Amino acid sequence: MASKKHPVVLRFEGMDPSDIGGYEAHRYRKGGDLGHIDRNKLKPRRLLGTTTWAEEARAEIELMKVETFAAELEDLDRRNRRKDLEKRRIEGPREPWRASRHGPMRELILTANKEWFEQTESSDVEFSTSQEELFEERAVAWLRENFGDDVIHARADLDEQAYHIHAVILPRATVRKYGTECRVLQPSIHPLIKDYEAAQDSVGEWFSEIGLMRGEKRKQAIRDALNDGRKPPINPRHVRPAEWRAKEEKRLAEKAAEIETRERDVVEREDDAASVLAFPDAVAADEIDTDGRLTKSANANGTPRTQPPVKKATLGFSAARKAFRAVAQRLGARADEKARREAQEHIASEIAEIRAADEIILEIARAFPQAQRERIAQIRRTLTAKIMALDPRTKGRSKGPNSRSEEPL
Repeated sequence: MASKKHPVVLRFEGMDPSDIGGYEAHRYRKGGDLGHIDRNKLKPRRLLGTTTWAEEARAEIELMKVETFAAELEDLDRRNRRKDLEKRRIEGPREPWRASRHGPMRELILTANKEWFEQTESSDVEFSTSQEELFEERAVAWLRENFGDDVIHARADLDEQAYHIHAVILPRATVRKYGTECRVLQPSIHPLIKDYEAAQDSVGEWFSEIGLMRGEKRKQAIRDALNDGRKPPINPRHVRPAEWRAKEEKRLAEKAAEIETRERDVVEREDDAASVLAFPDAVAADEIDTDGRLTKSANANGTPRTQPPVKKATLGFSAARKAFRAVAQRLGARADEKARREAQEHIASEIAEIRAADEIILEIARAFPQAQRERIAQIRRTLTAKIMALDPRTKGRSKGPNSRSEEPL
């Protein structure tokens, strides 16, 4: 047998008599969480109890209720408590156990790591049931040793991921009530139910003979840490397989939905990118203008639409249209600036030519008589003022006394 040690696993689950129906439905694979069941494997095998254990248990509990109720009424009648007697008759029998969140019964689970069950004596054998048989033999003996006839049912599940055993404990007890002995259900009657650590010690010692060991002493480690002033280790809460699978299925469904959303976003972005790339092609082909509207030539020629109408535009189409508008505005601004600069340069050139001509006129006029020079100077001032008013560089300037138009001939 392999030297690797695996812990034996023991768990107690609270159980109410009303849970028996659901337990049986799952045992027959007709209800409950069946998502982990392998239909190709053998069905669960009964180990202890009769085939009608569920009906027998419910009938026995009902008999306990009636017997205790009869004893209570007899006691009230004997003590001549007529009002209480009448009241209790109306109320009816009470459950023969103390109310608690766990219920009066216990479901017990015994198992080990699936690797332990897969171990074989010979390397030539891929799988053998010898480990299961060893475990089953020890488990049945341990249940009988510690719970006796209160183990009303036990079965081995063979069609799940790892072999394990379920058992149902009906903790029968007798208490003195109403002047007589009454049968009740009392979980604490069994030391291993009352003390969880004692149960782990017991099962660890019992299964050590077949190579298993006791599980980690978590509660003891927590107590030691608290006594030493250290931070206690986290005590993980056991989650039932059905609960774990439900959470796992929810997690996987949420992950799948997230992936689907991401894939949808990628597709939408690819569509937007295609629209962005197709927009300039459509503009270049004169199918649409820079605002994304069909051109007159496209409508007249019946050109196939490269882009959707503006009202049905995608985000990519809108982005491309916005970008083209911005580019068009910048190009238009640059064109206006260039035209303005060329106009100014042209005006400056013309003004320079006018100034040169004015210099020639001034030079010629100096050779004329005084009367003619004054006449020419008057005409020159009027003409120069009108011409210079065309020069945008002179706007807002005041004409000082040293202006060229005031220069004497």
